[in-house]
Amino acid sequence: MQDDPVFQYIKLFVENVSVWALIVLGLLIWLLRNPEKLKAIPTYIASARVGEVEIELRELERKLEKTETHVAELAEENIRLKSLYQEFDPHAPLAELETTRQSLRAMAAGMTDTTPILEGLKPGADPADVYAAAVLLRSRRDMVMFDALVECLGRIAAHPKLEDLRYHTVWTLTSAVHLTVIAAVKHSAVPKLSEAQLIAAQNVMNSLLSNEHVRKDRPDNPKAGITGRAVYAKNWIETGLEKHRIARQ
Repeated sequence: MQDDPVFQYIKLFVENVSVWALIVLGLLIWLLRNPEKLKAIPTYIASARVGEVEIELRELERKLEKTETHVAELAEENIRLKSLYQEFDPHAPLAELETTRQSLRAMAAGMTDTTPILEGLKPGADPADVYAAAVLLRSRRDMVMFDALVECLGRIAAHPKLEDLRYHTVWTLTSAVHLTVIAAVKHSAVPKLSEAQLIAAQNVMNSLLSNEHVRKDRPDNPKAGITGRAVYAKNWIETGLEKHRIARQ
């Protein structure tokens, strides 16, 4: 057999060709002998690709449905807020505002879009928007919007006439700061508001207390007015600053 030229050619081929090449060659020979398998390959690959695309499309459709639902919920939420703003007079007697306050409190916890609140804190905002933002923040005690709240109240406190807002609106904003500080300080060894945030709020409370117009609010019982809220807020702010000092030791 060693002298067989065919054997010698096969031996030479095997010794000089890699195993993978032989496997590929064998696979090609098998496919040539089984043409029905060869014809099925493009269909299989196409089916696999279509399947992947279908899966991706279904996933995109689900995400799109979720997005559309979320957008619809936000739109409905904003419509309710706007209709509520149009239905009340921020200068009306407090008794007449009770229904509005209850409606706003009911909406506060479930609000996902805080844009209307932030808009109500901006300079030049309509008094109704400012009041609604104050009530919502007082209910939410939202530390994420604390800086915007403090900045708004600081701007109002620096105005001789509190930007012509009614006392109750400013009282509600001050109370929102007070309650948010309590939420950040009371049950935490290290307050959830930073020292810088607490100091900024402290400065605003001092500004309110030095405002002559604020002193005219509830002269019969200052503790029940803006002055009382500012003092209570300052006490909790000082507690928070003390906790920060202890945490640094």
